[in-house]
Amino acid sequence: MTARAIGIFALVLAVASPALAGPENSVIGAKKLTEDMVHSGAVGAPSTYYEWWNKGKGNLDWALSGELVYGDWGAMTSGGGARAGRGRGRAKLVKIGLGVNGILRWHLVTKEKPKVTNDVAILFKPGILIGGNTSNSFTFGIKTEVGAPFTIDVHERVTVVTGGYIPFTYFINASPVSNAGLIPLLIRMGVEIKANENVAPWFYFDLGPGIRFAGGNSGASFAWRLGAGTAFWGVMGKNKNTSDSAATASAEEPAADPAE
Repeated sequence: MTARAIGIFALVLAVASPALAGPENSVIGAKKLTEDMVHSGAVGAPSTYYEWWNKGKGNLDWALSGELVYGDWGAMTSGGGARAGRGRGRAKLVKIGLGVNGILRWHLVTKEKPKVTNDVAILFKPGILIGGNTSNSFTFGIKTEVGAPFTIDVHERVTVVTGGYIPFTYFINASPVSNAGLIPLLIRMGVEIKANENVAPWFYFDLGPGIRFAGGNSGASFAWRLGAGTAFWGVMGKNKNTSDSAATASAEEPAADPAE
């Protein structure tokens, strides 16, 4: 799967165009927002979520998100994990839950080259979760994710997204299930596509090693997560048609009486 994904990325890079722009607003990469407000919704694993992005001052962008979680919050894992409870073996850390996250992204630098434009940023994403685990016990989750997204504009409508992410998560479980944690080290492969001036579909796949620990035990396994969604802006924005309305109002105003 990984080799095939790398092959697709290589094909995208091969068709690079001198007119490089990509989507104006990035929600999974490093590019600074150009709009005051951007919406983004996605389905994937381990969650389905919505993000409300806002253009901040200087190089800062910020967002709030809510998600419906149905897997190992932070990243899915497979095999080799620590025991989640007494005699239960490896199980998902979350059966179903609701999560809320804050997102801060600092744009560091933009480098323009003849055939590519690169952007680099730093991301900080803390969050909390309330839900239940696969033992039908209450769980409260805490997440602190740090990331370094890197984007490459390779075509007038395509941006390739990569970078590294560490979504550290910890779960406080009701007895008799032990508290548990997960530390994934993920590398991102993603793409953002400029569908039109206001819509940008995107997809990403994160993969890397993950360490699970619970009740004094620990184990390593593959960790992964994926998402597919769409970012959109200006469709229902507060400034939509402002200039047209102003022009119409100006045209409708009665002309001033020269005698006055």
